[in-house]
Order: sequence, then C-alpha cells, then structure tokens
Amino acid sequence: MTDYAKLTLVGTYSKAATYTPAKVHMEPDAYALTPDEYMHVEVQADTGTTTLDTRHLASVTTLVIKNNDTTNYVKAQWRSAEYDGSAVKDNLLRIAPGGFLVTTDFTAANSLLLTANSAACECEVLIFGS
Repeated sequence: MTDYAKLTLVGTYSKAATYTPAKVHMEPDAYALTPDEYMHVEVQADTGTTTLDTRHLASVTTLVIKNNDTTNYVKAQWRSAEYDGSAVKDNLLRIAPGGFLVTTDFTAANSLLLTANSAACECEVLIFGS
C-alpha cells in the first residue's frame, strides 16, 4: 500500500488584525510526495543538545521541525548534500519561538541535532522518507 503526504503553505499579510483587506495572499500548490517511511516524534530539545537518530532511515525527502516553546529559540543542525553532489554540507539554523523549519535537503545517514538556547524546549519533528 502506498503512503501519501502533502504540505500546504498559506500566507496572508494585512494591516488589519482581521487580515482584510489582504495586501498579499499566497497559496501555492501543495508539495505532494509518496513516502514509504514516516517518523513523528515530540522531543525535548535541551540546552546541551538533543540528538535525534535518523540513521535507520533509507533517505529523507522532507524534514519539518516545529518549536512549540513560546520564549526560547532552538538551533537545528543537520547535514545535506553539497550543491554539486560530491560533498556534504553542515547546516545550522535557528527556529524562533513558535516557529518552524521545513527542508527537503537532509541526509539521513547523519543525526539531527537540536539545541535550546536558555531552557529546554518541546519540539515536534516530522520526517518523510522514501
């Protein structure tokens, strides 16, 4: 049986709290994929780094991280293929409180590292693979 996943992003920018009239409304086509591996975890990112082992996955097509904390940011570190495909690149991005990160460039052979800045943060992680 085939599995399916769809990520949809909708954005509206307005001067009014009711979002009307909208200055900008963006609703592009959804990103759809057919994964055969799926992982969903809620993990606590500690200030001393929390490691999420992804080496058991064959490959990752999409990684989504949601920082559920309202005051502290989380640093996410992962490895991806370099642009020419011959080397690897280490990535480090900060996820704002309440923010999220979505990437399609993740090498499953290396683990995902999450580090909270001043207090532990709850994070929700979704990984789709094929």
